[in-house]
This record gives sequence, structure tokens and C-alpha cells, in this order.
Amino acid sequence: MASISDARNQTFMNPLMENNLTNNLTFELTLVSEGNASSANTEESYVESLNSASAYLWIIFSPIFLFVGVFGNILNLFVLRRMHFEKNPTLILLFLLSFTDMTVLLVGLPRYWAQNALEFDLRTVSQFSCKLSLFLIYISMQLSSWILVMVSVIRMVKTVLPIRYPRKKFRVTRKNTLIAFGIVVISLFIVNFHFFVTNGVVTEDGEASCTSLTPDFLNFDEYVFVYIDFLVLSIFPAFVIVVCNVLIYLVLKEMKQRRLSSASTEKVTSESVSRVTRMLFVTSSYFVIATVPISVHFIVDSYVRPGSDDLTEAQLDMSNTVLYLFQYSHFVINFYCYTVTNKRFRRTVQKLKVEMKNSWPRSVFIFKIYYFTSYY
Repeated sequence: MASISDARNQTFMNPLMENNLTNNLTFELTLVSEGNASSANTEESYVESLNSASAYLWIIFSPIFLFVGVFGNILNLFVLRRMHFEKNPTLILLFLLSFTDMTVLLVGLPRYWAQNALEFDLRTVSQFSCKLSLFLIYISMQLSSWILVMVSVIRMVKTVLPIRYPRKKFRVTRKNTLIAFGIVVISLFIVNFHFFVTNGVVTEDGEASCTSLTPDFLNFDEYVFVYIDFLVLSIFPAFVIVVCNVLIYLVLKEMKQRRLSSASTEKVTSESVSRVTRMLFVTSSYFVIATVPISVHFIVDSYVRPGSDDLTEAQLDMSNTVLYLFQYSHFVINFYCYTVTNKRFRRTVQKLKVEMKNSWPRSVFIFKIYYFTSYY
């Protein structure tokens, strides 16, 4: 009897067990699909957040960097003029560096601001604007690097060689400096002239973009020129600058030890050399720190971006924004670095400030005082 009863129970229980199993499987499949949908929504939201943050960084910092950088470089020109830059090879190069840095800021930052704030690429105005903008931004950034190289070499020649070879005379003249500058400009012109041939405005699906004109040109830009730019913009200049700075540091350390037993005039000369060198050391060191990361990013981007998903592209764009803005900061801060690290430059700025205040029309101040007192 018990076996018959058990058989009956199993017979009646099987449909119930099948229904429960079916319901469990359906519930689990629903949870999995909801989890996948939730994960997809989270990833999509994260991509949108990255893109928005990248755009806002350009929109906010581009005008700030543009104003502060152009203002600082214009002040550089005035101060260097008061310091009679034309008599000193180093100051000549710093004068040229201000023009170069302003070119970088004026060509690059308005484009990125318009691209993110107005969704309009200034390079797509015409074929010529596309080619010229690419040429100017690359050659001006590279030229800024090589001006710092020439400045570092001049400081090394003036500081290191007289100590190591006291019986020989080493002269750095304005003529030699300008000749070297001309050679650098011509060389960089040759390196970057290909933009007038390989790039232009291309329209796809009704959307215009400034890019490579053919697949072969694209391959050259993405996998060949990116290394050329890396070497010309970052590696070679950084190597020369670091070597020069190390040699200068060692000599200044030796000069500091000699000052303890040297005459007062030699102390003054050593301190003067040290101040100028400190100013250039800070500027060139910041250049190395700000330039190398974005150059490495461009190489990584060339290999990772093709065929990548939306999340990877958004991460690359955010990395590009942060590192590019960091690089642009280098073209902004030169005036402020000079002011902080060099007493002569700082004194000239103070004199210029006093002269401007004294030469300001007295009637303007009277008008301002009258206006504000009468208004309140």
C-alpha cells in the first residue's frame, strides 16, 4: 500500500515540479536580461559623462588659457624690450619664443572651444584653412621646443665651457643665434610641409572634417608622422635640454663651492649666472613634463582607437583633453615663471608697472573718482 501511495504522490507532484522549474528558469533569464540592460545603460551613461566632461574642460579652460597666455606673452615682449633684448642672444630667443607661444595659443585653443561649444570645426571653413591650421600648430609647437633647446645650449656654453676650458674663448653672438634660428625654422618647414599635400576637408555623410585625403596619407599620418613628431617635438629636445641642465647643475654646484673663498665680484657674477639659469631650468623642465605625455598618447591612440568601442573612444578623448590642456599650459606660464624665478625680470616688470601708472592720464583717475562717488 505504501508503494502505491508513493507512486501516486510522484505522479501528482511531477507537473508541479515542472511548473516551478519553468518559473525559476524564466525568472533567472529575466534577471540576466535586466542585468545586461542595466550594464549597457550604465556604460552608455558613463560614456556620455566622459564626453560631456571632456567638452566642458575645453569650453572652460580654452578661453582662460587664451587670455592668460596671450596677456602674459605680450607682457613678455614689453619687458624684454625694456631689458634691451636685442643685445643678448638668450633674450632674443625668449622674445621669439613669446611670438611662437602666442601662435600656438591663437591657432589651437579657439578651434577646440568652437568645436566643443558650437559644434563647429574652424578648420573646415576651407581647404586652405585646414592645411594652414595643421601646418601652423605643428610647426609652432615644434619651434617652441627647439627655441628652448637653443636657449639651453647657449646657457650651457656660457656656463659650463668657460669653467671646463678656461683658456679658450667661447662666444655666442646675435648673428650666430639668428642663423641657428633660421636653420631650425627651415628644417621644421620641410618636416611639416606635407600637410599642404596630405590633408584637407573631406565630407562624409554630410559632415565635413579636416583629415587625411587618402588611405595612404592616413597611414602616413597615423603610423609614420606621429613618430616623427614625437622625436622632433619631444624626444630630441627633451634629451638635449636634460643633458644641458645636468651639466649646468654640476657646474653651478662647483661654482657654489668656490664662492666660499672667492672675491665679492666673482660672487655677484656667479649669483647672476645662477639666477638666469634657474629661470631657464624651470621653464625647460616644465616643457619636458608637459610635452612628452601627449606625444606618447598620440602614438597609443593611433593603435588603440581603430575598431574600438564607444567606451574606449570616450576614455581616449578624455585622456587627450587632459594631456593636451596640460601641454597648452606650458605656452601660458612662461611670463609667470620668469617673474617668479628671475629678480632682474621681476624688477623690470615693477618698473614698467610704475611707469604705466604714472603715465596714465590724470583726468581718467579724476573721472573715475567723480563717477563712482557721485553714483554712490
